[in-house]
Amino acid sequence: MSPVRRRRLRRLLLIVTGALVVVLLWWVWHWQLGSATREARAHADTRLALYASSLEGALDRFVYLPGLLARQPLVRTALHDASAPLNARVNEHLQRVAERSGAQAIYLMNDQGLTIAASNHATPHSFVGHRYHFRPYFLAAMRGRQGEFFAVGNTTGRPGYFVSAPVTIGGVSATANDDEVIGVLAVKVSLESLQEDWRQAGEQVLLSDANGVVILSSRPDWRFRRLHDVSEQALTAIRAQRQFNGAELRPLGTRLNDDTLLIGSEGVGERYVTTASALDTLGWTMHYLLPLRPLYASARNAVLVAAALCVALVLLALWLRERQQRLRLREREARIMREANERLESRVIERTRALQAAQADLVQAGKLAALGTMAAGIAHELNQPLSGIRTYAASGARLLERNRSAAAGDNFRRIQALCERLSTLIRQLKLFARKGGAREPVDLVARLRFVLELLDERLVRQCVEWRLDLPDEGRRAIWVAGDEVRLEQLATNLLRNALDALRGVASPCLEIQVEERGEHVLLWVRDNGPGLDDEALEHLFDPFFTTKEVGDGLGLGLFITFGIVQDLEGRIHARNRPLAQGGGAEFRVELPCAAAPLPRSREETLT
Repeated sequence: MSPVRRRRLRRLLLIVTGALVVVLLWWVWHWQLGSATREARAHADTRLALYASSLEGALDRFVYLPGLLARQPLVRTALHDASAPLNARVNEHLQRVAERSGAQAIYLMNDQGLTIAASNHATPHSFVGHRYHFRPYFLAAMRGRQGEFFAVGNTTGRPGYFVSAPVTIGGVSATANDDEVIGVLAVKVSLESLQEDWRQAGEQVLLSDANGVVILSSRPDWRFRRLHDVSEQALTAIRAQRQFNGAELRPLGTRLNDDTLLIGSEGVGERYVTTASALDTLGWTMHYLLPLRPLYASARNAVLVAAALCVALVLLALWLRERQQRLRLREREARIMREANERLESRVIERTRALQAAQADLVQAGKLAALGTMAAGIAHELNQPLSGIRTYAASGARLLERNRSAAAGDNFRRIQALCERLSTLIRQLKLFARKGGAREPVDLVARLRFVLELLDERLVRQCVEWRLDLPDEGRRAIWVAGDEVRLEQLATNLLRNALDALRGVASPCLEIQVEERGEHVLLWVRDNGPGLDDEALEHLFDPFFTTKEVGDGLGLGLFITFGIVQDLEGRIHARNRPLAQGGGAEFRVELPCAAAPLPRSREETLT
């Protein structure tokens, strides 16, 4: 490719990369803004449901109260008899009910809307003597229905929620039997505490009436502002009902094309995303305002992170390009070095194999050489049993000539014991001299049980309490790599060594434990004997080292055991157990696991 064409391709690649980065950042902006908006709306819906339920709960506490009071005979009598003593009783009664229920005011009006009794009769803003015939709640009650209304008090100037009930001659609902309405009982409820809770929560919450006028807000300066245009008919009705006591009802904000609400003057105003929930009371609507600025900040931060990642990727690409060029320069030298290393490695492998074979031969030769060094000690050990055999044999023959068969039998039994001792010694020497045999799966549990059966007579004779601890309660075989003869010899030497240590112990105990751990099988042999001293632990696996008395052993048992474990590619370790665990010695053998052997076919079994 020519240099000119290469530069053109490079320039085109940069343009495409820049365009992709711009598209990616634009997508990240809109994705993050949409995600943050959805999360904010979900939070707003939850908060709206909470605020709406608290508002409805506060109103429901007083819905029943006007109707209940309107049925009381004292209230009905006050509308027929306007005497001062009776009105005083009604005033005190309404005052007690207002204090106990938490209502701001409770008052009784006649059929002309004139207040004749009120719970606030003793306050400067008493309702007594004022007319409220223009209020919708009064008109609704005079028609025999329950009335509801929110307005600014005409007397006190304080806003509240008004609920009313008709007072009839018979004390029942006027709609039930067309009873005559003679008056109206009204309850005024203050919602200022709810508004204060909204303000302390630090959230932007509004409550608007059916005309879109804000009647409650977490921001006091937003009250009695309209969210949208109010029709002339609605404005006329608001003035006639004196609902907001002459408030100007200025717009709260401007609804923009993206359906956000801008509150405040342009340039310094705040934009909000609005979420609304309609209520059943008087067509009210609860609004939750989400500031748009934090949502934009979240989207901006996401774009900055994405831009930083793009810059990092570009720098990484440049570094990789530079690195690739350096690698190309080194590739030729590396190829030559690789070929030389491969040749050298092949030679090293050949030499390693040769050294390993030579090492195995040296190990075997070392074993055979060790046998030669043993000859001096073994000769004395073999000579004593042979001398004894000759002596017992000659003595037994003479005893037979004298017809003393019982004494002769005792001599022959001694001869048999000496022969077994010689056979054991020779078998150990053969096993030590033999090179590692075949490696095949062997059931360690079966070999342990076999050795325990062989040693049963000695276990009973020494009164040893023994326990075989197997995984899964010994219901399955545990396979190790080795051969049966060497595993039996290993187990026999360890158990006999433990039984020797238990001689003279008051309550001898022997514990054998088998555990599978990963690719190895662990075998523990523990006793509660006197244990081993430091010198014994240091030379325990050395040939001809023994802690037994002279004539009681050659010191080859543990040495042969160590050789067997090495041949099986395992490890053996000995230590003294802590007194808290019973004391004594502990041998730990680690052998490689083996897969279970495949079942033999019938033809292989027969052959």
